[in-house]
Amino acid sequence: MVFLRKAALRPVPAWAVVDEVALEGLEVSLGEADEDLQRALDNGYREMDRLQPALAEWLAAQVSSRSDELAQSVGYFLVVTVYMAFREAFPTRLDAVDLAALTLALETLEVDEQLRANDPTEVFESDDVVAMGQPPLLTFVQHHFDEALAQADGSPDLEAFDIVYRAILVEVIALSHAVRAPGGTAQAPVLA
Repeated sequence: MVFLRKAALRPVPAWAVVDEVALEGLEVSLGEADEDLQRALDNGYREMDRLQPALAEWLAAQVSSRSDELAQSVGYFLVVTVYMAFREAFPTRLDAVDLAALTLALETLEVDEQLRANDPTEVFESDDVVAMGQPPLLTFVQHHFDEALAQADGSPDLEAFDIVYRAILVEVIALSHAVRAPGGTAQAPVLA
């Protein structure tokens, strides 16, 4: 177990972690052929738009505002697959992320980034802290970003990739805290 000296990001409860089994189920649901993948992504996005409207709208704005087509493409893929992974892992326990919860996720990421930037002895980045809470899911996300960057012709727009990556981190944070506790398990109170 890694001990963090400080973090603005709330820990992810063990019962809200997306595991490898859910990610394997996600990969099966995406299909083998390109047309199956596109259909699964489009269906996933429509469902997300219907069940997570605040989150879907914010993420769409973040991803579509980028001029780099590769960053948009990997962003769309990950926005939808991260949502689908949570749905796969917690089909009956995933609540909608409202505007307040989305704002909280965004602000806690920003505060955590500032804490780390202002401490020259800090060895962890904020995405490391998110990865500690959702290890298999962040491995999946980082793998797909690395693949997209490796496929980039010439020099990719790293700023666009960074903005899309941060949006995915916000999505992971928000959805992690939108998972209801299983029956009989009390959720820890949120300290304001």
